[in-house]
Amino acid sequence: MAPKTPQWRGLADQIARDIEAGTAGYRPGDQLPQIRELVAQGKGSKTTVLAAYKALEAEGLVSMSRGHGTKVRQRPPHQIRQHQERYAWEKKLAKRTNEERRNDGVIDKDTGLDHDQIETHATFSVIPADADIAERFRVEPGTLMLHRQYWHSTSGDSTALSLIDSYLLHEVAARNPDLLDSSNEPWPGGTHHQLSTIGIEIDRIDDGIRTRLATQAEARKLGIPPGSAVMLLDKTSVSTGGDVVEYSHIVLPGERTELRYSVPLERWTE
Repeated sequence: MAPKTPQWRGLADQIARDIEAGTAGYRPGDQLPQIRELVAQGKGSKTTVLAAYKALEAEGLVSMSRGHGTKVRQRPPHQIRQHQERYAWEKKLAKRTNEERRNDGVIDKDTGLDHDQIETHATFSVIPADADIAERFRVEPGTLMLHRQYWHSTSGDSTALSLIDSYLLHEVAARNPDLLDSSNEPWPGGTHHQLSTIGIEIDRIDDGIRTRLATQAEARKLGIPPGSAVMLLDKTSVSTGGDVVEYSHIVLPGERTELRYSVPLERWTE
């Protein structure tokens, strides 16, 4: 005989179904009934209802705030990153017309949103390479780097879709002063086109993917519950000359990011 579902779990599952269905009162931004209200309705004891709400918060469906009750979370769009297709498409974009590049981008592709629904936020600075960055670029620690910090959001929403720290060798980027100016972002055609303006073609991109729990600052910026899982994507772009020309460290919210790969395999000849 299967074990009986705890009352708090059954209540949490019912509320989750109402949220999924968009039932009135359970839509993004709606205030859920106060704990005492559900107790009065016979949904369970205070402990049961609180446990159900805490489970829903841990699952990313609601947010709980002392003095403000429990609300259904406003959730930014789900991202599907198909990296093999994504990177090839982005490289081709660099060769399209300026108008085409201005009206298309990989973030649009990942989220399925129109280009004008995405806002880009960028901050640039010049920093000395630490030991990790120096090793990645095969340069001496202290070498000056152009550090580019990006995050994207949907129009009118301050929640970041991802957090990106991108690095270029400063002396290389400085061959085109426009690359040093954050006011030129979003740059039509992205990094592929930026590097093409200084004669660099990206030959391959190496990805490393891992997970950990979000820091408090990351959770706040990404709009996810404290203690949520994030994906860490280390993306290294290598030129046709064999040099590392760009490195990005990307933090993605685990609850709304999906990575898809299709890997062609060489056929046997016998």
